[in-house]
Amino acid sequence: MFHRNRTWCVGPVESAEQLAETLTQHTWTLCTAFELAGYLFLNDSTSEDGAQEFAVVKRMPDGTFRQVESITFGWCSESQALDYVRRSIAGEFDGADYAKTVSPRLETPEQHGTCPLCA
Repeated sequence: MFHRNRTWCVGPVESAEQLAETLTQHTWTLCTAFELAGYLFLNDSTSEDGAQEFAVVKRMPDGTFRQVESITFGWCSESQALDYVRRSIAGEFDGADYAKTVSPRLETPEQHGTCPLCA
């Protein structure tokens, strides 16, 4: 994660297909995050005008978080994004040498309200 002090508003998605479409066909505010199958996709972009970069973070059973990948979905087709999402939630990146424990600040939409990043 580039932005260790950012707070993300996490919303659920129903399927890998929905997430791939969501990540490639829309531009998201910098505080946006999605959760699917125990994995968080945190907007780690530097601006809304740049390529949409998302940190892929696994929610561990002990309550900690582990970043397993970083994917620039702004450079992906929807089918490429779907492949990355499926590989992520299948655990393919979990054992990567660069995977590391992280401490993201997460909020539900009700907790989040409106912040300077989404105002």
